[in-house]
Amino acid sequence: MKNHQIKPRYVLLTFLLLFACSNRNTPPAVTEDFIYNYYKLANQEAALQLTSGLATEKLEAEITRLQEVRTQNDPKPEIPKMEYKQIGKETASEIENVTHVLFNYQLTIKNRVGTTTHIRNVVITTENIDGKWKVINFDEY
Repeated sequence: MKNHQIKPRYVLLTFLLLFACSNRNTPPAVTEDFIYNYYKLANQEAALQLTSGLATEKLEAEITRLQEVRTQNDPKPEIPKMEYKQIGKETASEIENVTHVLFNYQLTIKNRVGTTTHIRNVVITTENIDGKWKVINFDEY
C-alpha cells in the first residue's frame, strides 16, 4: 500500500493560492501591505503603489532624495529586523460621506543579534478612492 503523505510544496502552493485570492482591498489589508513593503522591506516603490494624495507626495519626495545619494553600484543596505503590531484603530466619517480609517501601529526595530534598538509608533490613514482603499497619509511619532 502506498504512503499518501502530503508534500510540503503542495501545502505551500495551496496557502499561496488562498493568499493570492484573498481580498486585499480592505483598510486593514492595505495598511498591512504598506507597512510590510515600506517599513519591513524598505521598498518605497512597492509602497507607492498603495498610496494616494499626501502619502504619494511623501514617498515620491523620499525616492527622489534617495536617488540623489544612491548609485547603481551601491550595495543594498542591510535591513534590520522589524516587528509590528496594531495598537489602535479609529474610523472617522467626514464631510461628503468620506470615511477615513486610521490605524496605529507600534514598530519594534532590532539589530542582527535581536536587541531592540528603536520603538516607533506610526499612524496610517486610509481612504476608499474610486473603489480602492489607499494609504493617504502616514506619520511616525
